[in-house]
Amino acid sequence: MRIRNDDKYYGLAAQGFHWLVAALVLTTIGIALYMTGLPLSPDKIKVYNLHKSIGVTILALAVLRLLWRLASPAPPLPADMAPWERRAARASHVALYGLLFAQPAIGVLHSNAASFPVLVFGVFALPAVIGPDAELKQVLEVVHRWLGRGFLGLICLHVAAALRHHFVLKDDIMRRMLPGRRA
Repeated sequence: MRIRNDDKYYGLAAQGFHWLVAALVLTTIGIALYMTGLPLSPDKIKVYNLHKSIGVTILALAVLRLLWRLASPAPPLPADMAPWERRAARASHVALYGLLFAQPAIGVLHSNAASFPVLVFGVFALPAVIGPDAELKQVLEVVHRWLGRGFLGLICLHVAAALRHHFVLKDDIMRRMLPGRRA
């Protein structure tokens, strides 16, 4: 298997980015759902810091993933795909990439506005980009929450489309992102 994408399949690097980021996004969504119900305690702060650390990791991986995608473009969509499917695929991928950047960035800004440090895995703290601001904190909190819900919905749509391609249309769309799989 190749590292780079070819005209039919994603390479190991793209597959690795895809599955690692997917696992981290789903993990951080699970952590978010769990942490909001915790009573204020040192354990809650630890869970919040883990959520932030994974978010910062996702942001860093998103940058690397986008750079890799520019260096190794995605395989073309099948020629027989309907125009609406092509538009939907492109729009959903742009939205997914946008959320991979926006959601962690807004989370960092929310922490800054709330005057909480973003401590990455207990190793280093990100410098604050903005100062404390109670009104902005509330706005960013709402935006972060709603983007998270939208992100989860878009992930469900992405998975449903992949499963449709695999089980209903029986094409290679999903298979080309699976490690070790070929037509």
